[in-house]
Amino acid sequence: MSHIQYLDELVKEYLLFRGFSHTLRSLDNELKIDKDKGFRVDRLVDQVLSHIQTYDLTGLRELWAHLDRRIFTRLPHTLLPCVRKLETSILRLYVVNIIQTNKPEKLAEFFEKMAPELQSQAEWREWFILPYLKGVEENPSFAMYFTRQWQDTLLVSLHNFLAVVFQSIELPTLASYRDESSKIAHIQEENELLRARLAALTTSDQPTLEHLSIPDPPPPPHLMDDFYNIAQEAPSSESQLKSLRTILFGLGGGLPTSPILSRKSTGGGGGAFSASPQPSPSATQPPSSSNQGTTGGSGHPVVRRTVSQAPSEEKKRTRSSSVAGTSSNREHVPAKRLVQGTVASSRQSRSPTKIRPHEDSASLKSELYADKASFLLLGQEEYTEHRAVVTHAVFNPSGTIAASADTDGVVKLWSPSPSPKTQCGLVVKSSVTAVEWLPRGERFLLLATKTGSLRLFDSRDKKTAWDIGPDSFSVLKDQRIMGVRVSPSETSAVISVAPRVRPQGTATPPAPPALHTLDMKNLKIESSYRLDGGVVNGCIMNHNGGLLVCGCNDGSVRIIDLRCPDVIASWPAHQGEVFTVRLSPQENNIYTIGSDNRFACWSLAQTGARVMEHVLHERAAGPFLVGVGGGGSSGRSVLLRPYGPLFVLHQDGEHVLTCSPSGPIIYKVCESSLEQVLTVGGHKSPVVTVDWCNSLQCGVSVSASLDGAVTVSTLMHQ
Repeated sequence: MSHIQYLDELVKEYLLFRGFSHTLRSLDNELKIDKDKGFRVDRLVDQVLSHIQTYDLTGLRELWAHLDRRIFTRLPHTLLPCVRKLETSILRLYVVNIIQTNKPEKLAEFFEKMAPELQSQAEWREWFILPYLKGVEENPSFAMYFTRQWQDTLLVSLHNFLAVVFQSIELPTLASYRDESSKIAHIQEENELLRARLAALTTSDQPTLEHLSIPDPPPPPHLMDDFYNIAQEAPSSESQLKSLRTILFGLGGGLPTSPILSRKSTGGGGGAFSASPQPSPSATQPPSSSNQGTTGGSGHPVVRRTVSQAPSEEKKRTRSSSVAGTSSNREHVPAKRLVQGTVASSRQSRSPTKIRPHEDSASLKSELYADKASFLLLGQEEYTEHRAVVTHAVFNPSGTIAASADTDGVVKLWSPSPSPKTQCGLVVKSSVTAVEWLPRGERFLLLATKTGSLRLFDSRDKKTAWDIGPDSFSVLKDQRIMGVRVSPSETSAVISVAPRVRPQGTATPPAPPALHTLDMKNLKIESSYRLDGGVVNGCIMNHNGGLLVCGCNDGSVRIIDLRCPDVIASWPAHQGEVFTVRLSPQENNIYTIGSDNRFACWSLAQTGARVMEHVLHERAAGPFLVGVGGGGSSGRSVLLRPYGPLFVLHQDGEHVLTCSPSGPIIYKVCESSLEQVLTVGGHKSPVVTVDWCNSLQCGVSVSASLDGAVTVSTLMHQ
């Protein structure tokens, strides 16, 4: 709690900046007499000792009563006995100090003032004889309280108790910045560690270019057959030289014998090798030839690549038999070396293009180290507590709790990690059309229904804070709530209403669509604004709650100044209804999605100027068809309009998560269109609403589908 003093200085600086001089002086005066001592435990303990040493019983009682009223009453009932024991010990320390300093008049004053309160307590009955007892320090019943050990133990216990209590009390939002900062720093460190581990695993799984063996292509199989024996001949033998001349002469004249040397096809297939020279005296059994390879004297296989078109089996048999007599008995593996001279040049001109090692390495490198996706899907979990179409699935600001609601009026609050687990639930009277977490905390959830009722639910105490409906406000009678948006200050909420479907023949005309501003503290309608025939399907506020951007059922986008209120800009955005609107993180652009299945971006500075438009995949926007193929209780198909958001932006403002028939899809927002990045999937039925917790780098998304399935996906942004 040491940062409270720093926070006081920040408040002073702000008041001075705003020119609130009287408020600043009042704050300084109150800080001088602050009994909490800035929640500094050491100062509070010193203040208690100061009252004891100066015999200020009134000040000591007032200080303890202040702590009891402000702090101790908020503790659990199990800790109240500890508070009472500490209070008794402090009063006994006060009495011990009086006796040690020999102040009998102060001792008599203490029992005179405290007698009505202490005489009924059993632990104080023996202490009333102290004014009449001599040698108290040597009395076995009181000797312990005069030891230095007991007094020091009491002060340490008081210090530790206050420190623990101050750490457990609930701080206001302004004072919790330090905890939030440390929490975010810890999470970022954990994310960096996980990123490093994932990068190490990814790198170890992919082979590097240094470990790849890219051998030079061996000579064609038939050229290898023709010249295999030349490499094995020893030049010292004259008979071997004669055999070599004969082979070369046969290769150079008559019918060519190799397809590499542009041999002409012959009918017999034997060619010039029908009369081969006799083997030399040193010749041994020839190596065997086959279609797969050739084995030398040591048994090493020679793997061949077919570069040119292979000749017939008869030609291969003839060539293998013609060179059988020139084989050497020396162990030798055929070298991957090309013959020099005329034959080598002829091969270069006639053979297919050789693979270049540098080009091959570049292609392998591009395949192995291709651009990584912007997001990685780390895992998915399914939440299966709904039996009807889910209309909303939204995270609280920190992503620790998710709220989901369906058309049956069932609302569930559950924790998404490590696996979905229900914390509490409630049932409202009709279909839920709006679910909104209050932005300044993680406690309250605002719900709206199709029948025009509003309910504020306390997720911490698991109870309803208040519930209002058409009976409380006439403006909500015969109205269905289309959407709700709470201001950043949580003082008010904007409610979009539209007339409910009325039976034919109803005399009274329905009320026109309107926007109502609700005072959430006093539960009163502050103002109402009627649009010109347009129903607000979805809306979003800017950072200070002054502007409201609305997407309407007539396909237009309207910007309303809530301080007037009045429409300051309006333009046609889609051919059909506009279902979802969002502001970019910098609040310079507006993103919309409509029933025409188009995603558009508009400039907020130049209203009506379209920055980008993209035609999305099939069924990315509503309305959705429920009960296809005779499903549903009535056996008919029903069109369901979406109430929840159909897309959500990532915190970087460059990626968007959309609905699809089989699961969410992530797009990258480019200058003129969207680029698909990742298909998250995880659904068997069309997705009707999505949400994305952007508070962390390793985010979590939630998606809900027509069959009531809710899927939680863990996504890591690379």
